[in-house]
Amino acid sequence: MAAFRLAVAAGADMIELDVRMTRDFELVVHHDRSLGRTSDGSGRIWDLSLRDVREADAGSWHSRKFAGERIPTLRQVLNEIPVSVGLDIEVKTDGDRRRGTALPESVLLLVREARRETSVVVSSFDHGFLRRLHRLDPALRIGALVVPIRDGFKSPSQIARRTGAKMFICSRTQLRARHVRDARKAGLFVAVYGVNAVSDLAKTSRAGVDAVITDYPARIIRALRSA
Repeated sequence: MAAFRLAVAAGADMIELDVRMTRDFELVVHHDRSLGRTSDGSGRIWDLSLRDVREADAGSWHSRKFAGERIPTLRQVLNEIPVSVGLDIEVKTDGDRRRGTALPESVLLLVREARRETSVVVSSFDHGFLRRLHRLDPALRIGALVVPIRDGFKSPSQIARRTGAKMFICSRTQLRARHVRDARKAGLFVAVYGVNAVSDLAKTSRAGVDAVITDYPARIIRALRSA
């Protein structure tokens, strides 16, 4: 939560976060499959209970001042981040064999419970998950992330038609002007992740993207405001 609070304080319009499901079907905010890289815990998220995950110290690896920081649940983030700040909830399914579980239903339930339907985008590399989510709630904003090998020959508009997405999301290195042109014709919002250096903004600006996703919001916001 500390990182999200800092992003809000820096003036971020939206926060991107990653969600995985624990062994006991709770949704926690965590990027990696396993705890080891960014906490003092160990084990794969889907093999651990919520209690196991919450016991890990997820702050000390970064700085002593964040010692004791806990991995938040999606419910916690939805309830604590101001509604004025959007949330891009990227759902991670890689490695978890329970893809057929009620993951779309669980995400949708929490979003509705927090009354965040209008301030949330749910995104994923798993386009099957996106299709199931879209069937459950066609009005919910969905973002499709692209995998080069799988999606390299598909246009943003084709991907959107297959997933119900309203947002096309690619990495800085994947960004092409033709993608933006096609997305514009289809009425899609375009976001680019991995924009961590000020010099990266020149490419995204020329392409005319709608949003950039960065690990350094204060740095990028200062650059955008001074441009």
